[in-house]
Amino acid sequence: MRRDNQHWAALSAPPGQRERCDAQGLADYRRTFLADNRLSEHWTRHKTPVFTIAEIGFGCGLNFLLTWDLWRQRGNPDEGARRLHYIAIEANPPHRTELSATAAHCTALAPLAAALCAQYPQPLPGVHRVVFDTGTVILDLWWGPVEDVLADLRQAGVPLVDSWYTDGGRGTVTAGELPSAQQSQLAALGRAHSTADGEHPTPAVTAPARLQPRWDQPWHSSAPPAAVLVLGAGLAGCHTAAALARRGLAVTVLESGEPAQRASGNAQGVLYTRLSHRHSALTDFALASFDFAVRQYRHDFAAGRLREGLDGALCGSFHQVQDSRELDRMRMLLTKVPELAQVVDAAQASQLIGLEQHSAGYWYPQSGWLSPPAVCAALLRQANVTLQAGCGTLQLVRSGHQWQAVNANGQVIAEAPAAVVAAGTACSSFAGLEWLPLRAIRGQTTQLPSLTALAPLRAALCHRGYIAPARAGEHCIGATFGPGDCDPNLRPADQAYNLAQLTAALPTLAKALDALEDTPLAGRTEWRCASPDYLPLVGPVPEREAFMQRFAALRDNARQPVAAQGVYLEGLYLNTGHGSRGLTSTPLAAELLASQLCGESLPVEPETLRALAPARFLLRDLGRNRI
Repeated sequence: MRRDNQHWAALSAPPGQRERCDAQGLADYRRTFLADNRLSEHWTRHKTPVFTIAEIGFGCGLNFLLTWDLWRQRGNPDEGARRLHYIAIEANPPHRTELSATAAHCTALAPLAAALCAQYPQPLPGVHRVVFDTGTVILDLWWGPVEDVLADLRQAGVPLVDSWYTDGGRGTVTAGELPSAQQSQLAALGRAHSTADGEHPTPAVTAPARLQPRWDQPWHSSAPPAAVLVLGAGLAGCHTAAALARRGLAVTVLESGEPAQRASGNAQGVLYTRLSHRHSALTDFALASFDFAVRQYRHDFAAGRLREGLDGALCGSFHQVQDSRELDRMRMLLTKVPELAQVVDAAQASQLIGLEQHSAGYWYPQSGWLSPPAVCAALLRQANVTLQAGCGTLQLVRSGHQWQAVNANGQVIAEAPAAVVAAGTACSSFAGLEWLPLRAIRGQTTQLPSLTALAPLRAALCHRGYIAPARAGEHCIGATFGPGDCDPNLRPADQAYNLAQLTAALPTLAKALDALEDTPLAGRTEWRCASPDYLPLVGPVPEREAFMQRFAALRDNARQPVAAQGVYLEGLYLNTGHGSRGLTSTPLAAELLASQLCGESLPVEPETLRALAPARFLLRDLGRNRI
């Protein structure tokens, strides 16, 4: 999607009535978009697991709510389509208050409208995924101009949509009003039939026009695999397993030791994102993944899968910022999205977190802290997920159409048509993945007793380190940052460093913290897995030699476009390199992988997809004549 440097300034809806929500209005919409389109009949006859509907013009979501309501009322859920995927395109997204008004007036749809309000994303350009009913209903909200969104969706190169809603009754764009080029794009996205309101017929669905081959096209099976192996039971692996299991796939998680014992084993971590007034792939993914993660964890707390205060708390977080010019640049932009972040001065920050602050910075009202081991445990408890711990060192071997996990004794302990390697820094120890440019960054955390002076802390604080309200009588603080440092020992100097950073951030607590100088404190040392560009590696694994041969021309001219399809190992995917932001980035990364494996519309824009693709490093090294 095209953006200027102020790419994530909030979109806003023009004033005015969006939809009729009285009894007659609901009856009209039910007749127009449900009965006349024979959706129940199409769902029953559908031959694939997912039925995808796309709508041009989301309004206040009435069409989606009516469709969701009908979906819940369908007969045998095991007959025909088993999951509903709804894509909505809206250039002027409504404010949450407009959705709340819909919920107030549509009593028949009130529970669904309330659920939509609770999971409603920020009005930031791009695609925002919302998951309902344990994954049987997925809503993708594309905030942006219709022509840009259709172009992005079409880059998938495969038909995605089974049915279109193109309603002209609310002042939204209809298929008949689209320019001919956009009508062709809409038709190319369809794969079965299309529906409209009778006054603005949708063009007949045709085969998609032939697109220029692209290097980032992942492998798509003709049907989703029945089973998947996930290697690694940290945040990346557990979120991946849960996302696949929500789609009804049988997932086996293989862990060399115990779950969440490596980089995902810290007692506490903070939900963190990156703000910038400039457009970049790093910022785009940081914002999108933060918004998705906050909504997912909030839903997990509401559903009882996570326990408030023990497994975490979305109590907000304050991030100190010393650069006043940065805050000045961001202040006006953030006034449009106060639920995302706000610029606050030291006095405001002091009131928000409960402890005196001497620095201005960003307040993230929906952020907070989580216990990564507790998050992993909750994800592994989901249906369709089986954990095999204590596997020791494993290798993956391709045998026919199966990926086999082989232990150190040469025994096959599990197999499946597809596999996802989510083993952190150990990913490059798998045969065929030695080329991955992964960096191991040592981090040491310190367990601090719950001091009386820290008792007023009611939100997370990020400075050069971090601290959150106490969990089980302790605060986990830190962490050090040591690229290339291989020392596994708990170092007193690093413990002292963590305390010194906290003292600098909270100088009024200096006396209480200094008293701990000679007290032996617990802690742990582990290695974060990071990439050279600080973005994770998420997507299909390229077949290295064949990929390099196909794109060898980049060695002579790194800027020349090469119209060639990427070459990938069938059914093998990667999810790693999340660095210190795993709590934030792994939920959306898992959704992306699950969508790729199941041939669905993706929850990220094409630019972000390419920025995360593991094969990007092969293209980079070819262009620099490194390989």
